[in-house]
Amino acid sequence: MRTALKENKKDRFKKTGFQKHTVSQCYVLLLPEILGLLLFTLYPMLWAMKKSWFFYTGTKTMQKFVGWDNFIGVFKDTTYWTTWLTTLKFMVYKLPFELPLAMVIALMLNKKIKGSGFFRSVYYLPNVISIAIIGLIFSNMFDYFGFINANLIKLGIIGSEISWLSTTRGAMTVLIIGAVWNTFGVNVMYFLAALSNVPEEMYEAARLDGAGRFTVFFKITLPMMAPVLQTIILLALNGSLHTSDYILVTTNGAPGGTTFTVMSYIVNQFVPGFASNSVNIGYGCAMSLITSVFMCIFAIIYMKLSKRMENVY
Repeated sequence: MRTALKENKKDRFKKTGFQKHTVSQCYVLLLPEILGLLLFTLYPMLWAMKKSWFFYTGTKTMQKFVGWDNFIGVFKDTTYWTTWLTTLKFMVYKLPFELPLAMVIALMLNKKIKGSGFFRSVYYLPNVISIAIIGLIFSNMFDYFGFINANLIKLGIIGSEISWLSTTRGAMTVLIIGAVWNTFGVNVMYFLAALSNVPEEMYEAARLDGAGRFTVFFKITLPMMAPVLQTIILLALNGSLHTSDYILVTTNGAPGGTTFTVMSYIVNQFVPGFASNSVNIGYGCAMSLITSVFMCIFAIIYMKLSKRMENVY
């Protein structure tokens, strides 16, 4: 009896030691992620909070405490608020094309058809390509002497070249087309993941009751996808609000800065290496912090509205 108890105690100690070893391994695996978070997220955020109170051009000799002046200057900056309007326009025009298109393709790929795996890979491919490359592709395609104008003239759709990137409407159209092409593939994957959670039995029961395709979609598919759909919309909104490098590569704000979104404006005007001359980096930090606050408020409002939408479904 005593021997059996001793063996049980040894087994317990062995299990405990194994569990401790497993936990320590988990911490080791998490360490690079934690260090990355501290170095590339938390530290820059704290640095920006500190510098936002200073007139700072990049050198300690050109640093002067200015208090609230940078923040007050942001609220008086009409260009900053204009870029917010451009950002909202970009988001409002982009999402109605991006999400419905992704959902339609996901519904088609969710059916058991030959080659669906191949098409899933093809649709996801644009998301793998560097956003800078995508910007270059679309800026060259819609150039005055580019691929689009050349083929539209050959087909007889237009009589002469269109200067797409020289007007605000044309440049915004190019930006939206490129952005939708880049991001709808990943949304297709999200929708497919959501569709895989809908029980097949519910579809079979609906068919037996004589429900049509639209009835099945609005009464079964959409309600079952609602929780995931909320997350997909939030990610799409967040991506649209944070668009910067794509704008900088494709149009760089042209014509006349009218296509700058708020994030691309901050990068273009206040980040060393992008800005054309010596600028007040402290002012850019203040602008970034104010923008972050607005985006957090926007996310909170959306989450509250999405909770109300849960009651609808």
